[in-house]
Amino acid sequence: MNKYLSDKLKSISFVLMVMVVFLHSYNVGIKYNTEIVQTDQDINWFLQNAISKGFTIIAVPLFFIISGYLLFLNLTNGKLKTFLPKFKKRLKTLVVPYLFWSLYGLAFIFILQTIPISRPYFNNELIVEYSLLKLLNAIFINPVPYQLWFVRDLIILILLSPILYRLIKVFKTISLVLFLCTWLFEFNFVIFSNEALFFFTVGLYIAINKISLYQPILKKNYALLILFWITIVLVKTTLILYKVENECIIIGLNKLSILIGVLSLWGCYDYKFENTDISRSKIFPIFQYSFFLYAFHEPLLSIFRKGFQNLLGASEISSISAYILAPIITILISITLAYFIKKNAHKLYSIITGGR
Repeated sequence: MNKYLSDKLKSISFVLMVMVVFLHSYNVGIKYNTEIVQTDQDINWFLQNAISKGFTIIAVPLFFIISGYLLFLNLTNGKLKTFLPKFKKRLKTLVVPYLFWSLYGLAFIFILQTIPISRPYFNNELIVEYSLLKLLNAIFINPVPYQLWFVRDLIILILLSPILYRLIKVFKTISLVLFLCTWLFEFNFVIFSNEALFFFTVGLYIAINKISLYQPILKKNYALLILFWITIVLVKTTLILYKVENECIIIGLNKLSILIGVLSLWGCYDYKFENTDISRSKIFPIFQYSFFLYAFHEPLLSIFRKGFQNLLGASEISSISAYILAPIITILISITLAYFIKKNAHKLYSIITGGR
């Protein structure tokens, strides 16, 4: 991998991570202990749905593409022994951080649930009341920091990667089309999402077939793609606002917006930075904290999100304010803390971020 692509992946990953934080900042119909505070379907509803359920939903698919691509990059063959070094590396980069952040989130919420002033913000069963089985489930399967589902699915797909590799090598594009159909028609795999499988396999397919990630056609037509992307998202959001009941149209537009959005962001980067060394930018150093931001932003974001709405009241203005302020403050705190830990406890930082 050359320096340009390495810098591009690092830069785009940070942008995607910011998208994820705003995706999770959605507060229309926010849950409290005894009620659901529902805001009106007006400007606030349209804004949050267009952003959190429209533009930012490309983040997870593109993360899976990048993960699949990096796993299979420079893979010489499909023999199991060639996968073992990659499995060993992912044990450090994924499994260990997953367990750490899962336990951290569980302990953090447990402490908050014991404090009277913060207890009303939790509408679920108290952690102290968990059975052993439910506790194990909360650590390994469904972590309290719910964003860890991505790493959980990724770990499962990596374990299945020798099989996926063989499917792509033998059946080629047919396998990709089949996985595309499972995503389009919402097939339930139970142990991982159809979204994870399809986009992870896209990355796998690109790496195995040595397809160039630099596509001039995307760079040349990035403005048209972005305009198309924006239009699809706004049309879909408008249809939902006016309660159009044709679910196939809504789902179809949603899927199309993801595909076009991924291509738009990818082409836009090349248009803007193809002849620029982005690593010389003053903000480039913060891109290294993407994984920490991913792992740390919840449950912190939820605390600020609910706290702002409780402080400002249930109104359209307060909802919009909480929607914007909560992720900004969360991002700033996360990056600051990541910098502090990496500088003063580098070994710890390396463990909890998988050496990133």
